[in-house]
This record gives sequence, structure tokens and C-alpha cells, in this order.
Amino acid sequence: MARSMITDRKATREEVEAHADELRGLAADSGFVSPRLRSDGALVVHDDGPGYRRVSQLARSASEKVGAYVHVITDDVPGASGDLKPL
Repeated sequence: MARSMITDRKATREEVEAHADELRGLAADSGFVSPRLRSDGALVVHDDGPGYRRVSQLARSASEKVGAYVHVITDDVPGASGDLKPL
């Protein structure tokens, strides 16, 4: 799924959790520490940088690992609160 799009099937929390070790490594390689997992399978990261390039790159890489679209958001948006747990 190298070319996954937002219209592709979104990964579930269970699918993301099954790849947690790999995704933590991808997040660290992208400069993100302590990624969190939302109840719907979205990854929540903190990004001090401008724009969303690193977030988009992480979403693309994570989607390739999981085999379904992995939604990645930053922790400064309203949807980033709620039922979060460390990845």
C-alpha cells in the first residue's frame, strides 16, 4: 500500500497495535517521541515544526507497514484529546 490515500480503508486500533514496535521506530526516525494511540486507531504526535510534512511522511510510512491507512494527527487539534494511550 505504498500509495495509500485518505479514501483507503482506515486501520483499526488493533491493526495499529499489532505493529506498535515498528511504528514507534518510524515515529522516532521522524523525530516524534511518545506517540499515542486513539481509540479509533489514529496516532497522535507532538510536532513543533512548521507545516505537516513530517506528519504526512509518518502517515505514509505507517500505512505501508500496517497495510491500511494510518491516520496521524498532531496533539494541538481538538480530536487529539480523549481516550489516548501510549503506542
